[in-house]
Amino acid sequence: MPTSGVTIEMQLETMRKQFESDLLRVLERVQALEGRLDMQHSSVVIDQKMSSNDVEPTKENVLKEEPVMNKRSSVTEASVEGETSTEVYFEESAWSIPVLAGIIDANVGLFDRIFAGLLVLLNFFMQGAFSWVLLTDAFIGEAFETRVESAKIWRTSIAHDFKYLDLADTSLVSRVCTGDGALILSTTQATLIEQINSFLGLQKSQLDHSMFQPGIMLGMICIILWTLCVYKEFRRIWLQMEAAWTIPKTRRSVFRDHAFVYMSWGRFCALLVTYLARAIIASVLLAAGILWLARTTSIEELMLNAVALNAILDVDEFLFAGMTPIKIQHAIQSLKPIRVKYSRHRSQFESMVHFVTLSILVLTSYYLLLGPLGDTMLAVKNELCGGNQAFVVAFNSETQQTFGLRTSETRDYESLSASEIAVQSHKATSPETTPGSGPAYLTFSANKDLFEADRTRTMAAESELTPFCIEMLTDPANPLFTDPSMQAMTQVRIDIAALSAGRPDANGCGDLGDLCDTFDARLVRLTCGTTCGCLNPYSSAWFKVEAQGCATACLNVAEMRLQNSTCQDRPPDDNWRKFWTLYPSVLSSFYGRDITGTSFYAGITQTVNAMISGGCPVLAQSPLELMTQASWCQGMPSLFRGLATVCPQTCGCNLAAGEIPSYCPSSCARAGNSSS
Repeated sequence: MPTSGVTIEMQLETMRKQFESDLLRVLERVQALEGRLDMQHSSVVIDQKMSSNDVEPTKENVLKEEPVMNKRSSVTEASVEGETSTEVYFEESAWSIPVLAGIIDANVGLFDRIFAGLLVLLNFFMQGAFSWVLLTDAFIGEAFETRVESAKIWRTSIAHDFKYLDLADTSLVSRVCTGDGALILSTTQATLIEQINSFLGLQKSQLDHSMFQPGIMLGMICIILWTLCVYKEFRRIWLQMEAAWTIPKTRRSVFRDHAFVYMSWGRFCALLVTYLARAIIASVLLAAGILWLARTTSIEELMLNAVALNAILDVDEFLFAGMTPIKIQHAIQSLKPIRVKYSRHRSQFESMVHFVTLSILVLTSYYLLLGPLGDTMLAVKNELCGGNQAFVVAFNSETQQTFGLRTSETRDYESLSASEIAVQSHKATSPETTPGSGPAYLTFSANKDLFEADRTRTMAAESELTPFCIEMLTDPANPLFTDPSMQAMTQVRIDIAALSAGRPDANGCGDLGDLCDTFDARLVRLTCGTTCGCLNPYSSAWFKVEAQGCATACLNVAEMRLQNSTCQDRPPDDNWRKFWTLYPSVLSSFYGRDITGTSFYAGITQTVNAMISGGCPVLAQSPLELMTQASWCQGMPSLFRGLATVCPQTCGCNLAAGEIPSYCPSSCARAGNSSS
């Protein structure tokens, strides 16, 4: 039965090992009990030079006494008493350096001891300085409520200033509120609006709260994250203090086998001071950090700020790992843990405290900090972007009045203004934007002085400076028709006029004729004088003046054509009816407001009907324009040509004797002279 014998031997060997293991555990418990009984009567001999409160064990006591509070074998004892215990290690931190002060001096050099003490002071100073700086207004910044007043000032003083109109006639406030990336002004306000939109989850035009507010949610999470970091510090402080409290206290410290058998009251009080300092610093950092995070309006910076705050709490660990002398590091790392007992009731109590404090923190942070911050942000955006954005104002110091101009509601990047198209055609950033032999839509000045003069010149002055009727150069019968340079200049001027009228694809003046009787088509009338009737003395008199775009050269041609006319009233024709039909709309455009709602409109309508049906004789009954009080016969240099060219007889131009009025046609003067 050889196989049976081997099996028996293996069973005996297993039983022997199990017996030895059980015996070893029993011996450990016996040694622990003996150690507790012997420590009450054991004597400790000072082996190193220490203070009057700190002693070290001698070698002959090492074998005799065993540290009880720090031995891992105390698990058995804890389980015997029916309680759960946890091991508390001294932290690898600069705060732990005072724990071994005066105990390991024999193995540590003088400079190491001095430098370690300086590190403790440096750690205290750095964390204290961080705490102080975090509480200052210079770091936390002003409350967001102050932005409301500055937003009001910006909106009423700068946002609607006409000087900040862009080439597309868009107000500064419209560009800021729509996030125009080409802004060079008010970038602070544009950045603030972008942060508010990101923080509150708003669209660019949205002015009320949205359901999902990412900034509020992330801010709450970051505050909780920071609070957990500080709570971790509080728990460490409490466990360290509790562990130190469980060590028996005597007049002198007993340190043996990398553990405290006894701790002096002086050393314990020194540890309490460090724990108190840590608790105060952590409390200040908790409050200051929450305020700082709650005032962070950039959603991108929230996480970075939370992580940066956590680094302040780790300064002691950085100093320990990076600068603490290696001998002291090893000594602290070699310290045995201290067992702290936990009961079930205590664990539940701590959980309840954590739950209550965290709930209070979350509710307080939201209702006192983040909630009001969201409301204030919305108020700031309403002040910056609320209401009407599409207007600009300018103050005339001569008339002491403030004038407004309506602008585009939004910036349409697909629809460029005339000036923007001119820049686009000349910027030469691509083949299609590179000019040919000359600029397509630009008229360049020779120098800065001429540029300023060209920029501020009135249309009346421009009409006087134009030496000829531009459109006449396109007539094959004109002697300059064969001049290439004149034809190129004429084509550029027609293209510029078409662009200013919003028709860059027009082939010539014929495509612009329907615009001649609109108020803003001054450049069209200047360029297309023939099409717009500037050369026809009997055309509709509206806008046939230099101030409205008819070149002086064209008006002179019209005057010359009157030389052979009779000094008699013309019967009503299409031009006459067109003039009076346009009367109300022209006045509305001239004054910039609809006159149909004024008390003048009834009289104007009556005049229109009478003039259309009665012709020139009615001018004798209503010689003056109702609103401007300008004479119909003499005309108004800023708006219309005198009707004396059409109604010379009614206007008194056919007098047989005496001097006729200056506004009468030259043909009437010759007729008067011949009759006399």
